[in-house]
Amino acid sequence: MVDVETANLLRNRGAGQQFPSTALPPNHPFNLGKRVLILLTAIWGLHEFKVYHAVLRSPHVSHAWFKLGFASSVAILLIKSYVELYEGKTKKRKVDYDNFRQTTHIILLLLLLASLSFHIALWPHYGGFKTILIMIMFGWGVLLQVALLLPTWAQNMLGFVLMTFFIQEYA
Repeated sequence: MVDVETANLLRNRGAGQQFPSTALPPNHPFNLGKRVLILLTAIWGLHEFKVYHAVLRSPHVSHAWFKLGFASSVAILLIKSYVELYEGKTKKRKVDYDNFRQTTHIILLLLLLASLSFHIALWPHYGGFKTILIMIMFGWGVLLQVALLLPTWAQNMLGFVLMTFFIQEYA
């Protein structure tokens, strides 16, 4: 005896059947509002923890590790800008894993290095829980939300401007 549900799935397997999605489209006002709310909450949390002031002035922050993490972040931005803007827009190459395997792996290693460096740098000042919370607020609350809200060219321009400003303030 054939299972009716399995038979229907096998019969309709290549039919291109679309199931109605209950998710809202990415640019729906509710999604945009949620992203902006997460972004503002994360920025407020970073302000409450006085992260900017601590990074610039605290003797408890390991500045050598912070500089390594920041250098990794600058390298990530440069590689990201090159791949997305030059290779993607100018040369009209499709930006995906198959075309940029080595670049993807380099970015992942740089992300790991930056994350580890920032954790080590902030740990003596904030302790374990606050450091992890700060990194989540910055990574998920700020970086990811900005990446979802802004187009690629705006992300790269904003990253370049903010990193240049921070280098001037930090030096």
